[in-house]
Amino acid sequence: MRKWGSQGKENSEVQALKTDLKRAFGSWGFIAAVIGFAVAAFFGVAGQILPILQGQMEDGLAAGYSIQLSIDSLKTDVVLLVLPILAALPFTTAFVDDHKSRYLREYLPRAGKRPYLVSRVAATALSGGLALFLGVFLACFAFALLFTPMELMPQEAEKLAGEMAMTAEMGGQADTAAQLTFTDLMGRAFLFFLSGALWSLVGGMFAALTQSRYMAYASPFIFYYVLVILSQRYFRNAYVLSPQEWLNPSGLWNAGIWGAALLVGELAILVGLSYGFLMQRRMRDA
Repeated sequence: MRKWGSQGKENSEVQALKTDLKRAFGSWGFIAAVIGFAVAAFFGVAGQILPILQGQMEDGLAAGYSIQLSIDSLKTDVVLLVLPILAALPFTTAFVDDHKSRYLREYLPRAGKRPYLVSRVAATALSGGLALFLGVFLACFAFALLFTPMELMPQEAEKLAGEMAMTAEMGGQADTAAQLTFTDLMGRAFLFFLSGALWSLVGGMFAALTQSRYMAYASPFIFYYVLVILSQRYFRNAYVLSPQEWLNPSGLWNAGIWGAALLVGELAILVGLSYGFLMQRRMRDA
């Protein structure tokens, strides 16, 4: 009986998570966040793109230009501005909606508190993180579709054909550089996933605290820019305080991108636990 009971709880948690993920990924907020991020990335590098689209680049583009353009777009002010807002769109209001609609009174007696809490925290984090992660790759795909055909122009192809005598070592160095650029892009995409999860959880936490849908969307943006202002004006040496530094870590980090990823991951876990605790407290009034 004890074994069956534990399996039943696990199954209920998995089923609750599947339901919440389906609800989150199918929402208008998730779709809007993915597309909105890609649009922001395009606007961020519009100054670099327009001359190319207007035909002013007669000599063609350097190899790997689309990947480097993708990386540059992730550093722009436009992307950094909308990031906390987009991360909050998919699922931050779920608990407030359930609480105000009295849905919890019907759900909790059948499924229990633990499956509900685990699924809400996990779905909030995953939906916010994946919205930005997929937004990064949507922008990369669009850049590659537009600019990769321009990277090897006929003149360049003839030049490359005339340079077949180049050493294998130089070719290996070029391949290594391309691999490093792609690795950098993947690392930054992972940072955006973690940041999206963090700010989505922040929105859910403040929504549970205030029981306000407005705070679910506004609190990530407010808290994000409070940290930016503090780090830029009052604590300039405390680089770990800046959420923009988390997304584009400088050489000050011991482990580079992965050092920033560790910090953001730890913060997401702490905020997720706080979110679960606040939901549990609010459930007493349900």
